Amino acid sequence: MNSINGGQVFNHELDGWSVSWESDGNYRHWCHQIKNSKWDSLLVVMFNPGSLSGDGSNLSKDTTLRILREVCGAANLNPYVINLFDYASPLPQKLFDNWNLRDSNSIVFGKLPFSIFQSYILAYGDYENWGQRDTEIKERQALVLSYLESLNEILLPKNNSGTPKHPMIWQRQKLKPNISALLQAAPNKSKHSDAASCAGV
Repeated sequence: MNSINGGQVFNHELDGWSVSWESDGNYRHWCHQIKNSKWDSLLVVMFNPGSLSGDGSNLSKDTTLRILREVCGAANLNPYVINLFDYASPLPQKLFDNWNLRDSNSIVFGKLPFSIFQSYILAYGDYENWGQRDTEIKERQALVLSYLESLNEILLPKNNSGTPKHPMIWQRQKLKPNISALLQAAPNKSKHSDAASCAGV
């Protein structure tokens, strides 16, 4: 898998999955988890990277990525995670405290390998209602969505505020089987179904 934003690409095997990501210092640009190279890839839009960054020493501690493996694996999909902001921290408040560092020197949305996706899901949570940078978060959401207009959004259960539920909420509310069923029922056939051979991933 190749860099799309000038960082270093790492790969580790975990729980039968091949997990690849691109890191650059405190930033993680994307993370692609592949269980079966013949499965299609699902684009997952999150808020900011969590425990997984750098060389992957904390990979096994990243609960969100584990939940995505469980949910997407049950739907025969390989999740490809991007984030509204690339600054990596398992504590969102640390991102807010370092807001001037929220992005690396360029953002990745226009550089994604769109040919491997048909669909995407939003799973970035309710941080736009924390009263910290709400307007800027909503502006970034709109920017990201403008890049995804060619893809189909798979609609998932939302928070009471109308924002997407974070995967941790899926787990807390015991929604993982429901989410897997919704993903499996949706059309997901990509233009390029062999995830392992995708150029630029």
